[in-house]
Amino acid sequence: MNGLGRILASETNVSDLLAYFTEEDPSPWTELLDVAPASVVREGRARTMKRADLQLLDADGETIGTVEVKLGHHLDQEQSDWYLETFDSDVPLLLATLDPDDAGDESPDPRWITTPLPGLVRRWAASSNSEVAVLAAAAADVLASWAALITAVSAGGDGHEAQPLASISEPFLGRVLTRALAPAVRSVGAEWVYTGVTSGGGNALLQSWRTFPNRPAEHCAIAEVRWQPAGQIMDLRFGVDVDDEGNEARDAAWQLATALDSVIRANKFAAHLRTIDPERADLLIRARGAGRPAAKGDWGEIVQKGFERGDGSRYNPGFYRDGDTRFEVSLRIDTARAAGPDVVALLDHALDYLAAR
Repeated sequence: MNGLGRILASETNVSDLLAYFTEEDPSPWTELLDVAPASVVREGRARTMKRADLQLLDADGETIGTVEVKLGHHLDQEQSDWYLETFDSDVPLLLATLDPDDAGDESPDPRWITTPLPGLVRRWAASSNSEVAVLAAAAADVLASWAALITAVSAGGDGHEAQPLASISEPFLGRVLTRALAPAVRSVGAEWVYTGVTSGGGNALLQSWRTFPNRPAEHCAIAEVRWQPAGQIMDLRFGVDVDDEGNEARDAAWQLATALDSVIRANKFAAHLRTIDPERADLLIRARGAGRPAAKGDWGEIVQKGFERGDGSRYNPGFYRDGDTRFEVSLRIDTARAAGPDVVALLDHALDYLAAR
């Protein structure tokens, strides 16, 4: 990623750039709003906890349009509701997004007008302000290349299959891609989906959950990928997760893990996958053994007291874990051959595999 790309790899910076363009030349907004704004405000409505990325104002200071910038994130219902409740019904709500293909997911309400972010920025490439025009053209090229790459890896297009994950090497774009895949993961059967970064390492994270049949809602199968694009490393983890705290939650999680001990194993999952989806089974690396660390100490003691600082040197449940209520196995995905749809399918297969057992 070049220097301009590093600058643009932030929704705040892109919003600042659009504000600068508007201050220098507001005319490109006319086609979207039927009028050019007289001024622009960054992060308006300061009396509330939430902010509009851009508020476009007329000469009287009245809002004639708002802009929400998204780099891979999806506009959630809470954020959409804030805009709908804050601004009058005749105020256009513009969603400038890197990947507008799934407008239904990106725009929870018909008041939202989805516009491709690269195209929005490129409007200023024809500005009479030469400084703005040059900067807008360069920024639009970067954003367009990102949008094309994310689309190519997540879904393919123009009759071509999706490109491999290895096409992406920048951590920022890895995070964008996992966010772009989230709706597909949800659509194939995950009850909950979360995208973010791993604690400490900052690696792209895409997690999915499904409640175990005949169990409380907090008792879930979990499947996730943890991705280091720079190192071309993507780990698939799956196992059990109890979304609660305390002794009862720890006990429930440990009972689930031990009951599924023979199932939460890399080689068993790989064998299962070879019978239902052999092509994707070939995308798994390090799937011959259990795919779990060696057990250490009496985990029953952790169930009673909880995992505390320093316990890592004396206790390991024989699973990869987060805290003391999530236990998983880890396999590696071949990023040179796997693409976005493969990640979606593998997560779904892992949840099916666990829930069925």
